[in-house]
Amino acid sequence: MGKITMRENVGQETGRKREASFFLKLTTVFAAVAPASILALGFAVAKFPGGDVRDISIGASLAMACLVPVILGLRRSIRRQRADIQRHVDEVRSNYESIVAVLCAALDLRDDVTSGQARRVSELAAVVAWQMGLRREQVRSIGKAAVLHNIGKIGIADAVLAKPGPLNDAEWAEMKRHPELGYRMLQKIDFLKDAAKIIYAHHERYDGSGYSRGLKGDEIPLGARIFAVVDAYDAITSHRPYRKAQPHRRAVEEIVRNSGTQFDPDVVRAFLDADQRGLLEERHGDGRRRPEAASSEVQEPAVSLLPD
Repeated sequence: MGKITMRENVGQETGRKREASFFLKLTTVFAAVAPASILALGFAVAKFPGGDVRDISIGASLAMACLVPVILGLRRSIRRQRADIQRHVDEVRSNYESIVAVLCAALDLRDDVTSGQARRVSELAAVVAWQMGLRREQVRSIGKAAVLHNIGKIGIADAVLAKPGPLNDAEWAEMKRHPELGYRMLQKIDFLKDAAKIIYAHHERYDGSGYSRGLKGDEIPLGARIFAVVDAYDAITSHRPYRKAQPHRRAVEEIVRNSGTQFDPDVVRAFLDADQRGLLEERHGDGRRRPEAASSEVQEPAVSLLPD
């Protein structure tokens, strides 16, 4: 039902834009033809016996007198059309944001990692994406994916999701399904399709050792490669029950150390450029935040500070 409603909204918006475009073309044609016709009439009168240059001047004056109100009317019409379109765009965008908010609220009920973590990662991902020169819509898709990256955990069994200790092999295999489950949940929502692809790949690694599909290098969507870097940075600089938050510089060093294996080197370079400009700490704070519960997906023993 949600998908149908959103398609209807998009269809209505497209219809309004077509109507505005048709009206603009029609008015433009009129604005060009009417003065030209009056001016031509002035030339025609000048050719008749008794006609002179004054008739041409009169025709030109009439043309200008006709053109001025047409131009003013055209400007008013364009402004009204733009305001109307923008109003409807804002309404549709508000509806979309409400859907994302509902999904986040549903995830908060299932997963004990706070939504604040997802918001921080979303902001950091946007910073790195802008640093890489991505378009606005690409940045938005990455931000949505970062906020909803764990949405697939809604489909994970409580016994696995809420288990306080380490997961066994079977439970770990179940946990690893959450990227695919998240993709399947969101791919049918038109404005989240791109985000769904990023979510599906958010645990892939640049060297191909990640999951769910073992993608490697450029096979991994760029948004997922960006997410991997900023999510690891946030995890290292955040408090966890099993370790204290690490300093910003230590986190950056760990990201660099894993460039080319876990992380895309190009993304790491953009991450470092953003760091040099002071954008990371500005967005993220100094790391002294309240402790947050650990996600089950990072409870598997690790050999470094980076989350699995």
